[in-house]
Amino acid sequence: MKKLLIAALALTIGSCMSVTFAAEAKTLEQAHGAMWPKSQNGYVTKYQCMQCHGDYDKLGQQTANLVPNPHKSHLGQVNCEDCHKANQSKPVLMCKECHNFTIKKAAPEAKK
Repeated sequence: MKKLLIAALALTIGSCMSVTFAAEAKTLEQAHGAMWPKSQNGYVTKYQCMQCHGDYDKLGQQTANLVPNPHKSHLGQVNCEDCHKANQSKPVLMCKECHNFTIKKAAPEAKK
């Protein structure tokens, strides 16, 4: 009985120790590293983001396959940090403050 308990305990400890956790996604600031724009007042402006990522027309083209397109807003060119938070790995859509939707990839167009 003692050997059975020891074997069960060893098996339990071994399986717990062999569990590997998926690497956490990097925050936006971590992903940018040294390229993260510096700010005088603690906030990054959309103009700093646009220096590397392009203007809203370019961003809108890059996300044209998303419905609705998050970079084609009726609010115009909002600050990037309104959705893209430095301390998070995924955007938090400011649109959802008023609207209730899920952004999805557009269905591929049928060939003519």
